[in-house]
Order: sequence, then C-alpha cells, then structure tokens
Amino acid sequence: MASNRNESHLSRRGFLAATGGAFAGMTVAACAGLTTDQQQTGAAAVSGTPVAGLSNVEVEGKTNITVWYWDDSLKFVTEQFNKENDQNINARFVKLGYDDVHQKLLISMAAGSGAPDVCAIEIGMIGGFAGRGGLENLLDAPYDAGQFESDMVKYPWKQASSSDGRLVAMPWGIGPAGLWYRADLLQAAGLPTDPEEVQRRVQSWEDWFQLGEDLKKKTPKVSLFADAFSDVYIPMVEQQGHGWFEGDKVVVVEKATKPLQRAVDVRKRNIDADINWWGPEWGTAMKQGALAGMGIASWMQSTLVVNHPETAGKWRVIRAPEGDYNQGGDFLSIPQQGENKEAAWEFVKYVCCTPAGQNARLKPTGIYPAYKPAWEDPVYDQPVAFFGGQKAYLLWSEVAPNVPGNVAHPGDRQAGDIIGNELTKVEQEGKDPALAMKDAEAEILKRIKGVTA
Repeated sequence: MASNRNESHLSRRGFLAATGGAFAGMTVAACAGLTTDQQQTGAAAVSGTPVAGLSNVEVEGKTNITVWYWDDSLKFVTEQFNKENDQNINARFVKLGYDDVHQKLLISMAAGSGAPDVCAIEIGMIGGFAGRGGLENLLDAPYDAGQFESDMVKYPWKQASSSDGRLVAMPWGIGPAGLWYRADLLQAAGLPTDPEEVQRRVQSWEDWFQLGEDLKKKTPKVSLFADAFSDVYIPMVEQQGHGWFEGDKVVVVEKATKPLQRAVDVRKRNIDADINWWGPEWGTAMKQGALAGMGIASWMQSTLVVNHPETAGKWRVIRAPEGDYNQGGDFLSIPQQGENKEAAWEFVKYVCCTPAGQNARLKPTGIYPAYKPAWEDPVYDQPVAFFGGQKAYLLWSEVAPNVPGNVAHPGDRQAGDIIGNELTKVEQEGKDPALAMKDAEAEILKRIKGVTA
C-alpha cells in the first residue's frame, strides 16, 4: 500500500499528486505498525534485504518462490504461510525499496528475465502494468481468479483489470477513508465529540468547514486540519473514483475543478493550518495538539501509532459527507517469466483470498483487506482502543463497498504528475483553479498518446 518512506521523506507535491501519481497509495501507509528504524530500512534502492524471522534462503525439497515487496508488512503473512501451507512451498520474501520493486519489475519484463514469482504493485502504478503485457491473466486457468470476484471489494478489482478484460493482479489491501478528529481538542473547544453526534452535524462539506471555523474561533491556535489541498481537494476528487480517465477520455476539468476551488476557498477562510503534510511543521503541530482532524484512510491509524503515539485513544472518525472514498491500495501479481506459477498462485490465494492471510496483516498494521470474508473475524466488531473505543473497523467495512471504481489507465501516473505541477501553481502563485485544470488537461492531451478530450 505504500513505501518505506517515513513521514519526513514525503514532499508536499508528491502528496498533492496523490490522486493520480506514484503516491496514490499515500506512501506512508505501509510504514504502519513498524518501528521507525524498520520504516527507514530499505528507503534507498537496494538489491534485496533479508527480514528477520523469515526463510530467505531456498529450502531443499520444497518449491521455492521469490516474492518482492517494499516493506515489512508482508513479513507477518509470509511467516504464517510458510508455517501453514501444506503444498510444500517455501516463500522467500525479498524486500526492496518502493521504487525498486516497480522499476526492477519493468526492467525484468523488458529484458525477458529476472522477475520474481510474485510481485506487489501499488495502486498508483497498477494502471501502467495493466496496460502492458508480462503479467499473468489471473482469470485464466490454472488460476481461475474469477471465483473470488464476488468476495472482493469492487473498486480494486476494477483497478487491477485491463481495458481488454484481463486481471493482472489480485487485490490485497485497500484504504477506506473518512474524516478524522481529535475528541479531546473538540471537547476543549466546547464542540460535540460523540461520533454519532458529529456525523449528524457534518452532512455536507460546508458543515465540516463550519466546524473548522467554530473550532478556530474558540481555540485560535488549533486548526481542524493541516492543508486544504490535501484534506479537502484529494478526498473530494477521490469521492468520484480513482484516476483521471474514463476509458481513454481525460476527465480532469470535470473531476478536479470544483474540489480545487473548494480547497482555495478553505485556505482563504483560514480554516486549515497551511502546513505541509508529513513535513517538520506537521510533525510539530501534531505533537503540540494544533491539528484537530484530517481526511485520510484507515491505514493512518498505525502510522500514527508509530510516529505520534501520544494521540492514541484521542481520535474518532466519521464517514465523509457527500460520498465515501478510498485512498491507497496494493495488489499481488504473477509475472509470466516465473517458473513456479502454481506455487506462486497458492501464495497469492493465501495472502489475498483467505481470512487468515488477510488478517495476518490487518492485526499488526491496520491495513484493510480487500477480501470481504476477512471482515467476518470478531476483531471487526470490537471497540478499537486507538479510536477511544469506537468500532472503527466496522465503520471501514461500511465505507469500502460504497467507493466508486473504474478501470485504471496506463496514463494515470503521468497525468498525476502534470496535475501536481498545476496544483503547485495554484497554491504558491495564486493561479486560478479552473484555468489550472484546463491547462493540466491540455498538457495531458499533448503528452499522453491515445487519449481524447
């Protein structure tokens, strides 16, 4: 669902481009549940890092498969698979940097050799891989992955599907998202804190902004969220479904103009703190209790446990007004070069299509499963201490089925970068949002082949 990057390693531009670029999974997500040292390990491109407690060598007499992923959250699942599988399979987990995983897979596919048996792909990259060859179509025999479609959340299934009907990767983790708030900071301002009461109050985005204005009036040093361009623009875009294309049609102007105008308005109203997400100021503001909320995905829970444990128990979450949305996701693919495809499929099935495999990652990291039967585990109906006893996992299970989905486009990442350039001009130079999105769309039409207005 993301990279090894610690919060301090993410640029604002990368975060703002999140709706279509390489940071679409909010790349801190996979830091979830890991120590700071573990997060920083592997941040640079490396050839492969052994993980303590895993079998990273071939085991004689077993079918050995190699699996590439960019952080230790796969550790929990691989350990469990190696202990429990009765197929005489040994999964060798090779940890690479986030960029390395995708770049090395592309290089291997171009060279015709060097790919692993199983490779993870992040949501911001899935469109590019779906648009080319080199990955097994998991709908074909012997995989027959179509048997699991009804058990999967709909939108990641669409994202992993190509325009010609192939399934190039199996959905693994998702990022159902909503509006988070600090109950202690709202209480100090004399505002409601109970999730049901706050949800009744926040029926529209304007209601959320009004809550931010009320908070600022009563506690001037506290803002409801850090950055309007991250906490308003991104959620409002993602409420319309991920990506910048409908088929080959570019939909930037119709999809992004209003959210960007709302973000600019929020900034002018002094509702946000005008602080870069993940930067030093953001970390300081979090520690000082100067930020009372955010719009972000489920995986943020364990990221905060690592980086801001002082906030544990103080957060609550509600569904976003005017539509549910998702931020982030990852998938497991089987490269065509692999020599152990059936064994690779057994691993992918276990990780993505069994409650045991999916929940082996949820419980230590908070990364949410795409496989709905996993939600039947009792943990989903239990109070979550991090959210002050709120049943947040149950709320995420209500959000996920309502997220709109679409087939990912090979040009999504490049389009996200182009849009990111224009977002910077809007924020830093005061460029008109409508003009910025028109210019972004024009540049996309010029630079990405085969797309139309």
